[in-house]
Amino acid sequence: MKTTRLHQLAKYLKAERGRASALAKHLGISHSYLSQMLSGDRPMPPEMCPEVEAFSNGAVRRQDCRPNDGDRIWPESATCSREVAHG
Repeated sequence: MKTTRLHQLAKYLKAERGRASALAKHLGISHSYLSQMLSGDRPMPPEMCPEVEAFSNGAVRRQDCRPNDGDRIWPESATCSREVAHG
């Protein structure tokens, strides 16, 4: 089963040369594994999502890394995001 592509993360990584390599190194994974997650061939493990959010200084939210179930995994973050957006 193919997962959803991580469009927000891909956009963030393409905005600056070397970001993808830096993120892969930060996560302790290979660039090819990161590419598989970006393409939707492999899901991003939930424990990596907060690390991506921190690495991107919030530009990519943890829910963006798990678009199919992120709101269920981190319901408190989803509520906060909606409150800020509608605030």
